[in-house]
Amino acid sequence: MGKAKHTAVRRKIVIVDDDVLIRETVRLALDHAGYYVIAVGEADRALTVVRTEKPDLVIMDLYMPGTDGRELIRELKADPEIAATPVILFSGSDEAIDVVSGLQSGAIEYLGKPVDGDVLLAKIRHILKG
Repeated sequence: MGKAKHTAVRRKIVIVDDDVLIRETVRLALDHAGYYVIAVGEADRALTVVRTEKPDLVIMDLYMPGTDGRELIRELKADPEIAATPVILFSGSDEAIDVVSGLQSGAIEYLGKPVDGDVLLAKIRHILKG
């Protein structure tokens, strides 16, 4: 089926983005890099998925219909069982107000779209230390 991974346990990442093309592109790239990826298109569903799956990392869009990324991060950080889960925000906006408010909401990283795959993987490896 594919190459055996060098580790027994694949690190789990949840991607949250309402744009199916971006979500699937990132999902495929991370899957190819050896991560177990769960892709979610709605912020409201993402909270349930993160609580259930307890991923090692969450990557989410800043602007989504309904709950935006900042609010979703605040909800994640308010839940003691998942509060320590690191979150990377990404967005088409590189406005300082969005970067600052995203980081203040609890994201550990903010990346602009389009996201360079090599940069994203380097950030993930740094955050997950491997």
